[in-house]
Amino acid sequence: MKLKSVMQLMLGLVFMLWACKDEKTFQGKHDPDVIKTYHNNSTPASLMDSMSSVNFITKQKLTEVYELASLYSTNQGDSLMLEILYPQIKSYFLENDSITLKNFMSEIDSLKVHYVEIRGLNLSEKDSLIPDSVRSVNYSVYYYSKNKRLIDSLPKSANYILKKEPKKFKNEFIFYFTSLNSIQEVKDTISSEVTQ
Repeated sequence: MKLKSVMQLMLGLVFMLWACKDEKTFQGKHDPDVIKTYHNNSTPASLMDSMSSVNFITKQKLTEVYELASLYSTNQGDSLMLEILYPQIKSYFLENDSITLKNFMSEIDSLKVHYVEIRGLNLSEKDSLIPDSVRSVNYSVYYYSKNKRLIDSLPKSANYILKKEPKKFKNEFIFYFTSLNSIQEVKDTISSEVTQ
């Protein structure tokens, strides 16, 4: 009877280790030829009709900019690739915003990221759909190494602007990120003890 219990316990532990292992490896799709074609194209206003649509498009834009940055970071020796990718990455940020772009790229470079995954997108319900207004989103970014092992996962916050781009007879929007920051835990400086 004890042998059966020990065997069940061992089998359970092996199963738990196997289940945890899947979470720590990259399981998504990563095709450099597809990633090279990403551009910050305008989105028709008709697709921006609900919060779920905006949520989907926001996740798509975040994924695009992170995947472009990781591909850029992994091809530091290929000058032709760098000439193609850097302007594409830069198009996701406002023209005069070089600090946000520099900080974003240095984070990707310092971690030696090869694969990226965006999860847990949470748009602020208070944000409006008014053009040229600053919107915010919280999400988690998972960084993976060359061998598809998890490097780090960080809670992040991004602010972005939906710039209205008038086209012939219709309106379209372009996403511009104004910040891509880690969410900082706020430390309470007030003592919890009651003093009289």
